[in-house]
Amino acid sequence: MRIFGDREMAYLQEVMDSGVLGWAHQRDMQVDRFEREFAAFVGADWGIARNSAMTGLAIAVAVADAGVGDEVLCDSTVHFGAVAAVAMNAIPRFVDIDPRTWLMDPESLRANISEQSKAVIVTNLWGQCAALDEIRAICDEHDLFMIEDCAHSLLSYWDGQHSGTFGDLGVFSFQQGKQLPTGDGGMMVTDDPALYQRLYDEWAFSGESPAYMVLNYRMNEMTAAVGRAQLERVAGYIATYNESLAIMEQAIEGCAWLQPRLRPERARVTSYAWSCLWDGDRYGLDHDRFRQLCAEHGAAVRFGFNQVPPYQFDFFRVSTIYGDPRCPVRCPLAPGSYDYRDGLCPNAEHVLPRLISANSMREPESAREWAEHLRAAIEAMERA
Repeated sequence: MRIFGDREMAYLQEVMDSGVLGWAHQRDMQVDRFEREFAAFVGADWGIARNSAMTGLAIAVAVADAGVGDEVLCDSTVHFGAVAAVAMNAIPRFVDIDPRTWLMDPESLRANISEQSKAVIVTNLWGQCAALDEIRAICDEHDLFMIEDCAHSLLSYWDGQHSGTFGDLGVFSFQQGKQLPTGDGGMMVTDDPALYQRLYDEWAFSGESPAYMVLNYRMNEMTAAVGRAQLERVAGYIATYNESLAIMEQAIEGCAWLQPRLRPERARVTSYAWSCLWDGDRYGLDHDRFRQLCAEHGAAVRFGFNQVPPYQFDFFRVSTIYGDPRCPVRCPLAPGSYDYRDGLCPNAEHVLPRLISANSMREPESAREWAEHLRAAIEAMERA
């Protein structure tokens, strides 16, 4: 499905002809064009190209001024936001999910805000936006910096507004497995000119020392050249992927013990991953047996996603990248002690081991074959 052809080569030839392979304080080069074109594509005012979305999230935490003793409120389904907080020596505080959408629950967010809260990282997981307007309102009410992780949500909308444009910053991924692939790369978007200038100054400073803490996460001209060509193709990719997602979702229609993900009317979903929730326990069915039947019938699905929320991993409970086991997650400078205990996010703990998922960025023919395999496994389970 991915096309890398004449258009990419033409932009890459422009790079070679220019003799400039990296960012060089020049307007109208490939990075500059890609930033402007991508921002316009999602409806933002400004774009800042990065070498990855993960580094973009870390810098977003930094420009939120979240550091030692500060808390960053994060999703409890994926670890990326929490890792970004730790990278800047801030304390991740985990927010529970809506058990029907598997996205950040605004009421849990509100309940977890403390005097140390500085920022929120909300993940638009698997092509579906969280309740971004509610989360934006809570952030405004409590003066919290809002960061959107949009690694999965290109061309996803909430109430007609593109993901990444509700937050102070939106962060997109161009890693090879994402909807717009450049191999590696990412983009931050914002509508705040002062924030854009601060981001620009942090990675494009020209003196001996930067104005702020700097880590050089620039995108190079060659990656941007590929990105510009892929941006011209990505709407077509996603239209095909969305067709495949619809085919895959039909595979579980009428199955009472596999629950589809709730798709709110306000959300325009873009295909990234198909998913459903195991509910077979209520029907006396054996989860391990269904896993076995899926393997036997060639239904390539992932069971359990990460199995448990991030805070149940040792990375947050016992280890640290700073050498002191107290920092940053048990920061001695923080007024309270945040406990990564079991039961912290009960919905996430219930949902994660029961998730069943599969890549939905595929051709419709492949999706139909996949759906047939899954349906065969379901029918075999019901005959057992």
